[in-house]
Formats: sequence, structure tokens, C-alpha cells
Amino acid sequence: MAAPQEDERPLPAAAAAALALGRLVDAIKQVRAAEGLDLAQARARVDAHLRRHPGLKAQVDAELARMKRTVIRWVIVIDVILFAAVLWWIFGR
Repeated sequence: MAAPQEDERPLPAAAAAALALGRLVDAIKQVRAAEGLDLAQARARVDAHLRRHPGLKAQVDAELARMKRTVIRWVIVIDVILFAAVLWWIFGR
């Protein structure tokens, strides 16, 4: 029986656990640490794993979208606070 290709090997357990939580960057870090790969190779390895597991990819994509929405909300809140502070400084003194 032939050895599995690079992309067909399972990910290290820590990387798989990180992906299950939707943490793509942590999964790439775990692959780099466990297998001694550079960033591009580790990213390609994780991407190949996600292509083989579309349900997991959807879960990771949903988590990334949630994180993006959270960042946007915080930016809006900070902008409103800064705008209110500038208005107070100009008109409220």
C-alpha cells in the first residue's frame, strides 16, 4: 500500500481541535509547531484539510464571520465614544 500524500495525512490533534473551535490561525500555528513547516506550507496543509471536510470549513467560516462582526461593532462603539468626546470638548466646555 502506498504512503498517503502530504495533504491526505491527518492534522495533529491540537490543530484539529483548534479547527473544531473555528480557530484557523491557531490550527496553522499548531501544524507549524508539530511538523516544522513554514507558514505557507502549514497554511496549505490546513486548507487542504478544510477542502476534504466541507462541514468543518463551514464552521470555520462562520467563526471568522462572527469575529469580523465583533471587530466591526467595537470599532463603531469606539468611534461613537470618540465623536461624543470631541463634541463635548468643543461645545461642552
